[in-house]
Parts: sequence; structure tokens; C-alpha cells
Amino acid sequence: MGKRCIVGAVILLKELPYMVTVSHIFKGERDSLIVDGMRLTVTRVLKDFDLALIKLPPECMVKITEIGSAAELEEAFLVNDTHIIRCRVVNAGVSLLYLGFRCLDMPEPGDSGSPIMQAGKVIGIISSVMLDNCMGIAISSVVLISLERYAGL
Repeated sequence: MGKRCIVGAVILLKELPYMVTVSHIFKGERDSLIVDGMRLTVTRVLKDFDLALIKLPPECMVKITEIGSAAELEEAFLVNDTHIIRCRVVNAGVSLLYLGFRCLDMPEPGDSGSPIMQAGKVIGIISSVMLDNCMGIAISSVVLISLERYAGL
């Protein structure tokens, strides 16, 4: 049995659906994963952003993720299939979000790739956590909405 993988968002690139998550959980392009019984392959790795794109087959019924903009110093949530963790957007740069977590409620290693949400919309995807200061870094939604330009698809 393989490791579980969390998908940060489902987006459209050139009008085709792609899953997007962090790339550090994969070996590289052509690495595979099982989604709803289907074997899918990592289509593209964007190492500069720690992102992986997985093209979804036409028969895959998906809902495109609503993308939002981060509101600084506002509450946000890391959301996945096992838990929801509260955090606060400390700083929102163009490509990264800096998040503050309660030290007793930190993301775990398996939470990489989880979406960070505000107002029901994805504002980023968690990439790393610093346990010594209870901070996290997420790839910003600004990068997600600009992926068509960076992905070279």
C-alpha cells in the first residue's frame, strides 16, 4: 500500500483539468498515483514552486477548485480528509504565504499539499512547516492562477 497524497486543488490549464499539489511528495515526472481506482501520472513538476501537475483523464468527474486571494492577518484553515487545522495568514507575498499555527495544533508530515482556505476558497497549498516557531509556508493562489504561463503545457 502506498502513501496517501493530498490534492491541493483542481484547476483548468488550456481548458483541461489538472490536479495540483506539492512536488516533494513525488519522485518526479512520470511518478504514478492511484485516484479513485485510476492510475494517474505526474505530468509536470515545477521545482521552482514545489508543485506537481497531474492531468486528469476526460472520464474523471471533477469539480474545479474555487481560488481566492489571501487576506493578511485573517484566520485560515488547512483542510484535508483527516482534519482541519486553524491558522492565520501572517504575510501574503506574490508566490508564498506565511502562516502562523497554534503550537499544539501543527500540520503533520502527511499534510503536505493540503489546501489553505479562507472564505471557502483555496488561497494556497501548504509546502513546509517550521516546528520551532509554529510557522508554515504555502504556495500562494497567485502562483496557481498563473500556472499556465509557468507550466509550459
